[in-house]
Amino acid sequence: MAYLRKFKSWLFESIDGHVLGAFRIIFGLFMAYEAWVYLRIGLIEQGLLAPQILFKYDGLGWLHPFSAPVMYAILAVMGLSGLLIAAGVMFRWACWVFALSLAFIFLQEKSYYNNHIYLFILLGVMLSFTHADHFLSLRRKAGRFTALPRWQQFIFQAQFVIVYFYGGLTKLKLDWWIRKEPITSMVNSFPSSHWLAPFFKTDFSIGVLTYGGLLLDILAPLLLWYKPVRRWAMIPFAAFHLANSRIFDDIGIFPYVMLCSLILFFETKELPLLRRWASPTPGVSQSGAPQPKGASQQSKTTEAPRPSVPVTPVWMKNVLAGFFAFQLLFPFRGFFLPNKMDWTGIGKNFSWRMKVDTRSIEEMTFTVHNPVNGQVSPVNVGSFVNQMQILNMANDVRSVAAFARKLRDHVARQGMPGAVVKARIRVRYNGRPPQLLVNPDVDLASVTYSPFRKLDWVIPFQE
Repeated sequence: MAYLRKFKSWLFESIDGHVLGAFRIIFGLFMAYEAWVYLRIGLIEQGLLAPQILFKYDGLGWLHPFSAPVMYAILAVMGLSGLLIAAGVMFRWACWVFALSLAFIFLQEKSYYNNHIYLFILLGVMLSFTHADHFLSLRRKAGRFTALPRWQQFIFQAQFVIVYFYGGLTKLKLDWWIRKEPITSMVNSFPSSHWLAPFFKTDFSIGVLTYGGLLLDILAPLLLWYKPVRRWAMIPFAAFHLANSRIFDDIGIFPYVMLCSLILFFETKELPLLRRWASPTPGVSQSGAPQPKGASQQSKTTEAPRPSVPVTPVWMKNVLAGFFAFQLLFPFRGFFLPNKMDWTGIGKNFSWRMKVDTRSIEEMTFTVHNPVNGQVSPVNVGSFVNQMQILNMANDVRSVAAFARKLRDHVARQGMPGAVVKARIRVRYNGRPPQLLVNPDVDLASVTYSPFRKLDWVIPFQE
């Protein structure tokens, strides 16, 4: 209990807030850029409005996109909110509007799931609990606080450590340790014409990326929180994120956000670009209660002014405690469900399972069977969904069943009620020989799904 009390006291010590202010600027600018990227790649028109079906997250089947003008307005609001976060203007409103706007777009279609988008939403919400706008901001009124309680910076450290560490835990399996998968498959698919190919496409590089990435993730709490090694740890972390930015073409700005987030593990006086703003006042304990009159009875002319630190309300402490309890526990849910998580996709999302597998589609055919005359009609899958959605069906069996139901309803409107829909899907998982994902003899339009029941229409994974 003594250690717990000491930790609580440490969390409420006052620290200079310029590091958090600098991170706020970086994050806000990156999020405004992210909105522009969504506009440039046509996410609204091509990703959400063009497909005839959107694959929904469990429990969010009721969530649907609005018309194109409204969706573009939401995207514009998201970008503007990012700029306001960076400027520190209307800060809390901007944080919540940004998080809700991104979440609304993100939750429309699970084929576009990415851990980093989930992280961006969480960071926007977390920033709203802080006073990061009192430092390096364009607020009309000068920030009335000259310091922050340490927890306001620590919660971001903890969130990023969770991402690293849990990402490392997912790599503790035989495929990663023994078969060096999925790194081997990813490196083999790396373009040979790329100027970095001679460096990446070697056995040595595969070993470094496999075991180095694992160690860096697992040891992240030690490397980032243990002060004697923290400065040197920046070198492998920087190399890791820069390498990821070159190898993977679907993670966007994520490596750069992670790279910039490393400043959160330092104090203002330790960062050359921020040192000029470092507060000369010593840290003092602050928990919302009046400070005790210490033993020091120095004169007021020589005593450093006490920093002004915001009081932390009890409700905020409870909300943040619940938030981190969720972050620590929810990623493990997939291990308690009856279906293999990485094979079926059930329980995989929102668990920081980053790049732990790769699969290529060897075959994907859907057929509609007329219940009256037995006629079998092949389906042009690409006329209903895009390539990202097709890839999602190879990763998530729930999407296969949802697509089958869509086909059944589609042909029913054309005068063929009660049609049977079957699929033959073979995927190559982590470099293994192709294997069937679902039973090709089952009517997938009529199967039932529950995350808590073994799915007998899914072909078990073959090691």
